[in-house]
Amino acid sequence: MEKRNVYLEKIEANLAKYNAKLAVMKAEVAGVKADMKIEYLAQMANLEKTRDDFMVKYEQLKETSGHGWEDVKVGTEKAWNEMKDAIEKATSRFK
Repeated sequence: MEKRNVYLEKIEANLAKYNAKLAVMKAEVAGVKADMKIEYLAQMANLEKTRDDFMVKYEQLKETSGHGWEDVKVGTEKAWNEMKDAIEKATSRFK
């Protein structure tokens, strides 16, 4: 059980960092040139959707226990990696 709690805490810490990056990106929208603003806003919407999709998996993980937890954990890790890759690509593209 302790391993599970540590894992959930790690996800929550990483999720807080992800949300902070999204907040910074949202704040930077004002400084984006008009021709790039539509693309930038679309990318932000995609990142928020990816985060929301991850949150569904994360909530399932928090509610699952026993052997089922390991199965849900695999799906959650996949969703986390997709979300992490998406924000890394977005932040490097709009630097």
